[in-house]
Amino acid sequence: MLTQWRDEMITGNHEIDGQHQELLRRVDDLLKGARAKKGSEEIGKLMWFLKKYVRRHFKDEEKIQLESGYPGYEAHKAQHEMFFREVLRLEALHAEQGENTLMIVAAVNAMCEWLRSHFKRMDMELIQFLQDNNITRPALDPDDLSEDSEDY
Repeated sequence: MLTQWRDEMITGNHEIDGQHQELLRRVDDLLKGARAKKGSEEIGKLMWFLKKYVRRHFKDEEKIQLESGYPGYEAHKAQHEMFFREVLRLEALHAEQGENTLMIVAAVNAMCEWLRSHFKRMDMELIQFLQDNNITRPALDPDDLSEDSEDY
């Protein structure tokens, strides 16, 4: 299954790994909801939460990057913005087409592939930079969705 957590995705940073696992759980919830032909309202709620969680997670990662002086910040942020646009596109498609299971499943599968690739490449580079520079920081609350800026 595309949304399953795998050892190859482990960055070694408990905070980021925990958020990645939660993100995959939320994507899996959306995928299961679509496959089970949950109602449009239920799918909408799952997408709303996914959107909030993605925004929060990306903000957390970007904050770490800015605070640490990470040289790959701009490229990493651009990848986050691209993915967030896909989340918004999926939300818009759902609003237009309602319970189009095939559309949702295809879009979520593409999102899963992107996430796995991003975790294994870009996030690993960030973690390596933090480790190489002996940078640590306090954990953030992965369930805090209150800082919902509209940067994306």
